[in-house]
Amino acid sequence: MLADGPITLSQIQTESQLFQLSVRQLREILTTNRVDYRGLIEKSELFEKVVRLWNEIRSAKGADNLPDEELCKICMNAPVNCVILECGHMVSCVECGRQLAECPICRQFVVRVVRTFKA
Repeated sequence: MLADGPITLSQIQTESQLFQLSVRQLREILTTNRVDYRGLIEKSELFEKVVRLWNEIRSAKGADNLPDEELCKICMNAPVNCVILECGHMVSCVECGRQLAECPICRQFVVRVVRTFKA
């Protein structure tokens, strides 16, 4: 059983542990990872988003076999998984994107960084 305090996805080992999380913990995970969950009311909807995020982060650990064009152009250790708004460029992982003041491509001011998911 996981603690009632702040939970990070790195603490989660199985999908069943995710299902044990409260709605509040699911929302905290999504907020921490900059995933928009507005409009999601049911726990099952939040759970689906967190599972998708968890699976993406687990697969990102195998980023060594990704082609260079799919790697973050800043750290080169993680896949590109966010879009920079307002310009719309996809050049970094969320962790690096959070630290940007301006887009490294067009130098436009970064208003927001939004995590993206591949189908």
